[in-house]
Amino acid sequence: MSEITYIDDNGHLVVIMANVIEKLQSYRQLSPVSREAAGVLIGERRENHIVIHAISEPGQGDIRSRFTVVRKSPHHQELVNELHHTSDGTMNYVGEWHTHPERFPTPSGTDKSSWHEDINSSEPMILIIVGQCAIWCGKRIAKRIYVLKAIDTPLTHT
Repeated sequence: MSEITYIDDNGHLVVIMANVIEKLQSYRQLSPVSREAAGVLIGERRENHIVIHAISEPGQGDIRSRFTVVRKSPHHQELVNELHHTSDGTMNYVGEWHTHPERFPTPSGTDKSSWHEDINSSEPMILIIVGQCAIWCGKRIAKRIYVLKAIDTPLTHT
């Protein structure tokens, strides 16, 4: 498995490393009883580009159901803090991810509302939704969300 690279309309790249793709893929909701999963994206900013090196994974205390997920566990922030420290400040919180029980995911109204309410950053933030056959990737800049285009073959496993 290799990384997936996305691009915005300004030519800015988002690279999701292969180890992250593998972890995201492991949470796909492939059965009728699979619950949504969520976490944060941790990576580095390289000028106008973002490279995602790690994610936090669901943990004890998170609320998960078929169509809803709420990150409650403190381990998400603890991982951001740890990686920030061990990387001498190059690794940071760069966005959020969650799953949807659909083949080709798109953001719901709830997703958009929570992104606008919960993400407070002057930096562009990456938003990922993992579906059964594809990954949706967007970028939040100020109060707008832009859909990114994959320039590598996106996840297409069933």
